[in-house]
Amino acid sequence: MDDKMLREANSDRGKDKTRVRELPRGTSQYRRGYRWVVESRLNGKRSRKFFRQGEVTERDTHVTVVQGAIENLAKSDRPVVTNNALLEESARCSKILKEYGSSLTEATECQVARLREESQRNSTTFNEVLRDFLEEKEQEGVSERHYQDLRHRLGRFARDYGDHPISAITRNTISAWILGLKVAPGTKINYRRTLSNLFGYAVRAEFIDSNPVTHVARPKVRRKKIVILTIEECERLLFHTPEDLLPSVVLMLFCGVRNSETFRLKWKHVDWEDGTIEVEPQDGKRDQHARHVKIPKNALEWIRPLAKRSGPIADFYSFNVFTRKLTMLRRAAGWEPGTWSRNALRKTFISCHYESHGSIDETVKQAGNSVRVALKHYRKLIKKREADKLWELFPPEGERNSSVVRMVEAA
Repeated sequence: MDDKMLREANSDRGKDKTRVRELPRGTSQYRRGYRWVVESRLNGKRSRKFFRQGEVTERDTHVTVVQGAIENLAKSDRPVVTNNALLEESARCSKILKEYGSSLTEATECQVARLREESQRNSTTFNEVLRDFLEEKEQEGVSERHYQDLRHRLGRFARDYGDHPISAITRNTISAWILGLKVAPGTKINYRRTLSNLFGYAVRAEFIDSNPVTHVARPKVRRKKIVILTIEECERLLFHTPEDLLPSVVLMLFCGVRNSETFRLKWKHVDWEDGTIEVEPQDGKRDQHARHVKIPKNALEWIRPLAKRSGPIADFYSFNVFTRKLTMLRRAAGWEPGTWSRNALRKTFISCHYESHGSIDETVKQAGNSVRVALKHYRKLIKKREADKLWELFPPEGERNSSVVRMVEAA
């Protein structure tokens, strides 16, 4: 390379420059047959390209291309040099940045990186956030039932807005979608809560700045009078309960165990000596510790003959099968569709237990809910003299015991 080419090749424009170097003998590249390296920095990006002894033409062509690019960038800078206002602004900014040991170039690169990240963040779709959200919930170890509920509710929203950038989904969009659902007001509230959880995650993950669901109005739910079973209805239900469901129904009615808890309980959780059943933390709805529920004497007499040495108390393939069996039982016992109060067995237990024992603390300890909820919903739904009769419902001694109840020695 002649001196003129070397001078031109080793020219620069600010931080944009190109330089040709001969490789020293003994370097690994030299031993591999390379003789020159062309180092360049173009618009902030560095590059190196090696050339062998016979690649002089290729080397010079590469240098010419890089220099042409530098010249083009220099031409684009010329309007800046003649813009006095821009030069003054640059001088002021440079002075401010100098106090912090920074430069205009560093500040610009930092801002560009932030804008690039924000642009990428703003393009993240609802489906992408949903995938990450569900993955996090799975890692947290939420119950399978809760995980499936999240998938169902959020998946329904994703069918309409899954491909939309999550930053573009507004409060009005979410509100209109929730209000447009053909479901009960309470169910709409559940959808609102689930969406709020996801958008709250999106805020924590820095996909969006604020949770739009916060400003979505809660659908109004008219409070209905809580209806519990009468003692006669309890008798009727127990009489029609088949053997495979009887222990579960007894635990829900006489012990206040939730449907979901009952399905996961096993016979090993029953302590026959103490007359208690242990509801483990993962089985409870909100319990942080295992709670030990006292089994009254009449309930023990109902379930003891059906007890097994091991296995689940509700021995069904899935929770859905268990729920369908309970529905079939209610119909067989005379309840028409829509006439059964939700969680009627548990509500009956809480109301009767509170009136019979007169201790709200003892009742919530058994049921595993809060004093506030118990006092708000379950007080004075039944007279004490009627509530006391619930604990007097023992299995009949005659035909039912011999033909329906299977005697199995308790573990």
